[in-house]
Amino acid sequence: MTGRSRSMWLSWCLSGALAAGQVVAPAPLPSNDAIPRIIPVQANQPANPLEIKEEEPAPASGDKQLLMELLSGTSFGDRLDRNGIVIKGLTNGNFTASTAPKNNLPMAMNYLANQFLLEQNTLIIEKAIDASSDEFNWGFKSYTILPGSDYRFTLSNNLADSQLRMNNGLPNTYGVDPTEFYLQAYLPGLQTDVKVGRFATIIYNETIDPTGNRVVSRALTFMNNPFTNSGGLATTKLNDNWTIANGIVAGNDVFFGPAGNPAYLGGVRWDNTDKTTYLAFNTTLGSAEFNQYLRTNNQYDVFELQFSHNFSEKFNYLLDVMYSLQNGISGASIFERDGATPRGFEGNATWYGFVNYFTYTWTDSFASTFRFEVFDDNKGYRTGYEGIYTTYTLGAVWKATDGLWLRPEFRYDYNGTTAAYSGSNGLFTAAADFIIRW
Repeated sequence: MTGRSRSMWLSWCLSGALAAGQVVAPAPLPSNDAIPRIIPVQANQPANPLEIKEEEPAPASGDKQLLMELLSGTSFGDRLDRNGIVIKGLTNGNFTASTAPKNNLPMAMNYLANQFLLEQNTLIIEKAIDASSDEFNWGFKSYTILPGSDYRFTLSNNLADSQLRMNNGLPNTYGVDPTEFYLQAYLPGLQTDVKVGRFATIIYNETIDPTGNRVVSRALTFMNNPFTNSGGLATTKLNDNWTIANGIVAGNDVFFGPAGNPAYLGGVRWDNTDKTTYLAFNTTLGSAEFNQYLRTNNQYDVFELQFSHNFSEKFNYLLDVMYSLQNGISGASIFERDGATPRGFEGNATWYGFVNYFTYTWTDSFASTFRFEVFDDNKGYRTGYEGIYTTYTLGAVWKATDGLWLRPEFRYDYNGTTAAYSGSNGLFTAAADFIIRW
């Protein structure tokens, strides 16, 4: 590729990304089916034989995605290579056919019914640490949604959250979110890596990054617990079997400020010697008190247990169990599906979920997953509708190429206590999405 051709291709690629950032938001949903103002949430990496997850950044001399290939041979690209910096991105869009007329909430993140949705157009800039080195080294990561519909779920309190009220008091369909931005250092003498900034929480196995998930939609348990934490986290490898994490953060899905309050984030994980089984416990512990003055719910405690086992090279089972609580709620507004009609809530709230994943890897490029979930929002504090939800999801991922993934999914949700889905107790959806990694 000549210098002029490469420049033309690079200009076209960057122009396309910028143009995508100027998507005109569609007209707001009717008032009886609009979107709740805030649905807090997170991420950790799944134990998947196919490793359907965010990949480690490609070394400067190794495999590169489209953008780095276009930069290859330029002075800017050479400078990135010399410094071990990778620039890449992804575009994730889907269409979800649904029995609901307007939206699928509380199912998410593909929440819009019977229409195309651009969930993410994301730019990633990172310099990875080298955990195999005997010398101190440092890195950083920036993961920014610009634009995408996922932003309404991933935004942190006190960080660009005014977007949630820009559409006549409701969120626009598309927005931006600097989901992750942190510095990282590796301390070889302690076998420890330290990160400081805003980062994906260690709680739960599903992720904000769509490449980290086995199916299109997210579990309700994931959607109603933390997405990100802001603060510091140290992860130490004690030996080949044990890893611990300890950190201080500002709460859940809050970027410091008046809604922030010091909380502990930590966990412990055991892997067997041949890395076919792991057991992990993660938690965030703080005041667990509702903020009466600011009316925010970023301070709540979470306890999580993960178990994963590979029955063979092709078949993996993963169990994720989570229990969360918040106290001292007085006069809190739980918004109905119109996003504006509040219901008062008093007292203490708990919610918990059990999520099972059965994944079979058919080939190096194709895997299928059945996910079965039970989520109890017994007082309706998280979803706005009380009751026990059961969800059944069958999905697959096909890596047509390294840069193009295609995922079909069929899902059924049911709440026997409350008509949580546009006046119905049940919801059936059939979704298909694509992920372009550039």
